[in-house]
Amino acid sequence: GGNDTTRNSMTGGLLALNTYPEQYRKLCANPGLVESLIPEIIRWQTPVMSMRRTALEDAELGGKIIRKGEKLVMWYYSGNRDEEVIENAEELVIDRPRPRQHLSFGFGIHRC
Repeated sequence: GGNDTTRNSMTGGLLALNTYPEQYRKLCANPGLVESLIPEIIRWQTPVMSMRRTALEDAELGGKIIRKGEKLVMWYYSGNRDEEVIENAEELVIDRPRPRQHLSFGFGIHRC
């Protein structure tokens, strides 16, 4: 996993900084923003595309019934671009107030 996620984040980060040159200028003016740049790139690029699981029991999620044995897919990109949760979610904002608010590696503490 580390190879794919690192490669995707680095190339996506270069694309993002070229797509949003004002953010690159902001970073050059304040290199301390690299601390929030990294989780923002991970959110914007979303290095892990999806995760599939099989329901172990019947459940209800968002008003939908999920039956035991059904296959489910979580698209991390969709969660990381949710405008109801993240303001200007389509844009790279390197000084975002809560840069670690993303689902790029799932939920909870993650360490590589």
